[in-house]
Amino acid sequence: MKLSIISDQVSQNLEEALKIIVKEGYEYVELHNVFGHSIETCTKEEVEIIKHLLNRYHVKVSNIASTLFFLCPLYQGDEVSLFNPGFYSIQGDLEYHLKVLENACWIANELDCPKIRIFPFRWPDNRKGPYGTKLDFEKIIENIKKALDISKKHHVTLMLENCPYSHLPKGKMTLQVVQEINDPYLKLLWDPANSYRAIRENVPKEYMDWSLEEELLHLYPYIGHIHLKNYHYVSGLVKPFVHVPLLNGNIDYKTLVKSIQETCDCILSLEPEVDKKGTLLSMQCLKSLCSV
Repeated sequence: MKLSIISDQVSQNLEEALKIIVKEGYEYVELHNVFGHSIETCTKEEVEIIKHLLNRYHVKVSNIASTLFFLCPLYQGDEVSLFNPGFYSIQGDLEYHLKVLENACWIANELDCPKIRIFPFRWPDNRKGPYGTKLDFEKIIENIKKALDISKKHHVTLMLENCPYSHLPKGKMTLQVVQEINDPYLKLLWDPANSYRAIRENVPKEYMDWSLEEELLHLYPYIGHIHLKNYHYVSGLVKPFVHVPLLNGNIDYKTLVKSIQETCDCILSLEPEVDKKGTLLSMQCLKSLCSV
């Protein structure tokens, strides 16, 4: 099983991140925050710097972790905002995101990684859930088909991530989109922790019935990339899902990673969202799990 980590989880400085990633025995990196902005808006000059650093440290790119369609209103009148100022993201309407997708496809091919993460549209601040209605699915599918018209010209595969801040936080929901579109250039970016921490009030009941093991059982033929992180649920907090190192939370990754190894042929990429000490611990723990 090939292992990766999002570079800015290690350091906001790409070269510093690569030094640590190589030292920890990882051969792949996923790119999101670079040079103070999100990867999909990189210039030709910045891409040349990235290529130079990747070659220097002999690291390959596992995924282009763009923010396409995250801060993009699904409907006219929707107001969307950033939940974390440290999560760099582009913002604009669908037309702008599709325009940036063209640049992202060029970047993906330049970095020899024709895979781009996309989101199922941020849920709005000014409209209450539940989200993931029949109309939401129709609109999301319509928009993703427009994105595929662009990505397929560049032979780039789109990776649809289930995100707790989006209309489709559960893997069962993103699976429905991928199955309905049925295009080899659209795959799932499965994040089991995102499914775990989905806000119940935002999700229709029919999408709340699968455990993470059941999600994997249904999703694995469509998975192209996997993100790993963990949470510890603390009742009473305003934000009760607390980020913790990989093996310190409520998700049983010892069991789940074993099941992933038995079913999936894709790269496991860490997105630990913890401090540097916890990130290094997560990297070491994932290596240990995958070497058993």
